[in-house]
Amino acid sequence: MKKNLTFAKLMMLVVMAILPFSMFAQEGKKHSKPAEKYWYIQADGGLSINHGDLANYNGGIWDDFNHYKEIALQNWNAHLGIGYQFGKVVGMNLKGGYGLLSGHKHQQALVLNGNADQTLWNLGLDKTNYFEGNLNLTFNLFNMFNYNPRRVINLVPHVGIGGIYFQAGKVSQLDADDKEAAALAQPTEKRELSFTVPVGMEFTFNLAPKFDLFLDYTYNFTGTDALDQVAKIKSDEDKHIINDKDMYSQFNLGLRYKFNNPCDIDKMARESKKITYRVNPDPLVADENGNVCFDVITTIPGEYFEKQAVMNLKPYLAYNGGQIDLEPITFVGEKVKGEGDFRVNYKEGGEFTKHYCMPYQEEMANCELMGDPMFYVYNGTIYPTQDEIVKNTYFAQGSTVKLADGVIKNEEYETQTVYDTIDKVVAVKKLTYFFNKDKYNIADRKKLNNEADAALKDLLNAGVTDFEIKAWASPEGEEGHNFELSNNRNNAADKQMKKIAKDKEINITGKGYGEDWATFIELVANSDLKDKDAIVNAINNSSNKQRTVKEMCDIYPQLEKDILPQLRRAEVYVNETVKETVARQIKVKVEKH
Repeated sequence: MKKNLTFAKLMMLVVMAILPFSMFAQEGKKHSKPAEKYWYIQADGGLSINHGDLANYNGGIWDDFNHYKEIALQNWNAHLGIGYQFGKVVGMNLKGGYGLLSGHKHQQALVLNGNADQTLWNLGLDKTNYFEGNLNLTFNLFNMFNYNPRRVINLVPHVGIGGIYFQAGKVSQLDADDKEAAALAQPTEKRELSFTVPVGMEFTFNLAPKFDLFLDYTYNFTGTDALDQVAKIKSDEDKHIINDKDMYSQFNLGLRYKFNNPCDIDKMARESKKITYRVNPDPLVADENGNVCFDVITTIPGEYFEKQAVMNLKPYLAYNGGQIDLEPITFVGEKVKGEGDFRVNYKEGGEFTKHYCMPYQEEMANCELMGDPMFYVYNGTIYPTQDEIVKNTYFAQGSTVKLADGVIKNEEYETQTVYDTIDKVVAVKKLTYFFNKDKYNIADRKKLNNEADAALKDLLNAGVTDFEIKAWASPEGEEGHNFELSNNRNNAADKQMKKIAKDKEINITGKGYGEDWATFIELVANSDLKDKDAIVNAINNSSNKQRTVKEMCDIYPQLEKDILPQLRRAEVYVNETVKETVARQIKVKVEKH
């Protein structure tokens, strides 16, 4: 036990030595990588290791390990916890758990607590059970010297204060075969409470930005010698009680989920070539008024632009001997509270156009339009220039890109139109579920909806997994009721699609859009109703459209019979990539004869 105590004390000294360095590391250099601060939850479980008077090993936790394996099922523990990471190095967590402790002891003189008259040898402890809770400070050793929230392996010592609420287990005499021969003390009737000081080390494996797997060894100092109901004495002749406390440790495997918003701008910078640029016109042209006007078109792919990231793209005209800086373009992630030129959706990305116009200068005759992307994590401020970014925050520099050639004078060239074919993602309606008036039960329109189910099965068999639902109501009745009805139809379609998909993983987004006035007017205008123009005008000019529709249905039953049923629906869309032809202007040099 002395060796274990020495180890635990050494761990405490190490942690205390770390503390001032960790505070220093929190400050670091002026613009170090911004720290992720977040809450987390965790769960862990594993072996409880008895270091009390009835621990079979004498001084080392692995002594006589083969015997210890036999009673491993009587020595286990599990915890749930919640914590907060304050910065790069220091964190704190609160854990609570339950466990069991058992053990055998040989070649040691022992006495039962409260009965020092009888010397006992070869005793066994059967399942002391305990509840425990503790508050711990954690220190990430590797981040003290080089902060990296995506590091695969981290070493995290911790120290805390807590308590153990325990019921000591049964104590038995062991026979020659190390089996229980007779019970000397039954489990205690009442639980006792004692303080604990947990000290330990955690090896953390970063599985994903939000998940950690960890191995933890914790040694628990206690303030009690009653975990096993016995005490050590020096010998049968010298019954002086050795007044040491019952310690225990834990070796656990755990999983942690972090409520963080990971923003890896270094990865964005490394992969900045995923962003594509077009300039129209290319090469740049000086017009008859002496101006150089052009559009910079930036295409950012989906699932690239982090939600808390900001990108500053600095376009500039580079020529021999210098450059002309243009106004930067600022792109912000979808969760950035500040304003930029463009806001980028993480899932979808997008295409963004910035227009420039400037007077022609002679230096532009032999130049290139270049672009430098720079990335940083939003910290409450949008910096308008890259100089201010460098001055005020941590940043990652992307790859310099050539955007266009330039600049040519208009009088030497003629304008020609060229056509580019680009890929464009569009939502295509694939199937429709229909509903009866004021209902949202798919089974009511079984024949039509069976066709929708069949179309859905074809899409699933083709490997389609992402769907969007747009649900509507016909424009009769109260507007709020119709909006709720359309949402119910969205939910019904969602449920039906998942039922058809069975065990296939599909992603469905959707919502109700309320009354579909636009489609109603379109259907009436394209119908064979004799007075369709008068109906459309009457509805468009009415201050109470719902009442007007009801009146028109009384006059023209065909509205209720043929047109309104088409509006009571939930449409299912699938994203498809289509080819689109885009025209752009280029300048072609005129040959002089």
